[in-house]
Amino acid sequence: MIKLDTQSFTFGLDSIHKNSRMELQEDCYDTLEIQQHIHQLWQKESQTLAARSYWIDAQKKDYALPHLASVVDYAFTNIPFYHEYYKSSGYEVGAIRSLADFESIPVLNKSILRNIQTKDFLPRKLAKDTSGMFWSSTSGSSGVALPILSDLDAVSFNSLTYYRMFQRLAGEEFSPDRWIYNIHHIRSWISSMAGDHPTFTLNDIASVEEFVQHMERLRPVILNLLPSYLPLLEPYAQRITNLRLKAIITNSEASSRHEREYFSSLYNAPVLDEYSSEEVGIIALECPYRHYHPEFDFAHVELNDFSTTADSTLATVYCTDFMCKTMPFIRYDHGDIVSVAGNDLSQCQCGQHGRTIERVEGRKDDCLKTLDGHYVPTAIVTNTLDSCFNANPNVSSFRLIQCATITDFKFIYTGASADLVVPAVSAFVTQLQNLLKMNIDVKIDRVDALPDTPSYKRKKIISEALATA
Repeated sequence: MIKLDTQSFTFGLDSIHKNSRMELQEDCYDTLEIQQHIHQLWQKESQTLAARSYWIDAQKKDYALPHLASVVDYAFTNIPFYHEYYKSSGYEVGAIRSLADFESIPVLNKSILRNIQTKDFLPRKLAKDTSGMFWSSTSGSSGVALPILSDLDAVSFNSLTYYRMFQRLAGEEFSPDRWIYNIHHIRSWISSMAGDHPTFTLNDIASVEEFVQHMERLRPVILNLLPSYLPLLEPYAQRITNLRLKAIITNSEASSRHEREYFSSLYNAPVLDEYSSEEVGIIALECPYRHYHPEFDFAHVELNDFSTTADSTLATVYCTDFMCKTMPFIRYDHGDIVSVAGNDLSQCQCGQHGRTIERVEGRKDDCLKTLDGHYVPTAIVTNTLDSCFNANPNVSSFRLIQCATITDFKFIYTGASADLVVPAVSAFVTQLQNLLKMNIDVKIDRVDALPDTPSYKRKKIISEALATA
């Protein structure tokens, strides 16, 4: 058997060929042998994986507890950093007998990790070049990229989580011959399962016409992409509709519910958001009823409430990857804020149980500041921005910047002359003042292109006020 070269299916389209030649993080483990291994796991476990999606909360907790206890004991015994970190709080092997015990151990975050030598975050006696180990890294969008070492189990079960997601969205049409189309700098799963469920990965769309032609040749069942590509495809909406995609999945960049609903209608396919990280894989997936459901069987997700109002409950997110035994992230605080709803007994219309994430609000240091020292999460403001400007024919792209003075803002955009944009900006300012509960001044700045951000990710909102906090 020969490994399928999925990236060779370019059909003579020049821009597709040129933008599909990059090396991916997943290439280190995308071998025929590992593809066959994951394929065998999928054939054995796919029905069980599908059934687990609809477990009630008590079943999820019963499943998670022994896995969490095991990974903490393993880390405490074998990894120098965790041994010292947990020892200082009085931890002993076997101490986790309940989820409350688990939630009492110290939290990990990127600030802590930046002060740890990589060798101290690896198991003792494990050489960096050990076979069956795979290096990758985070994107570095928060300032510093983190090196990550995974083992075969972590790689395999992470891939299975993605294939379960695709199957859940595509149903019976997720057949072995159907393509998955991915537009990103990474893929997060193998390029095929020994020829089944092939994935084509494009790192950028240089020619929208050729990209649509390529999609028409491959006829993918799922399209996976950054949300900033969605507006580029708008002139080709009918041709994309004709593809009859079962789902379009967005990830990596912030997008609003308004934006996803707008493009769902435009492309006649559900546009759903995947909340994930390189550290732990998929954290939660938005269902067709617009609720994010945390995954639980390969990673444990804690939603820790810290602010409750009549309108919403805000929570921080801690994740534990309990399948990885090389470099496990345990009670890892991504720095994200989310809005949550429901309780352990809740059931969504999609059939899944438990609390849900309603919005991924952004990072703690990525929200708008108010004069009284409070903040407004980015997701709320982004939704308002999108409702005012997504379908505005005079605005092609836009960004809102809060200046260090807090009450001064800049609305920078590409598009028609400023006098045509003033009415929409004025309407937006009224809504923003209601959100911030203060008077603001917004300067309109038309540019030829939006300035680059420190990472490749799209940012619709930037708060310079937080830099002075």
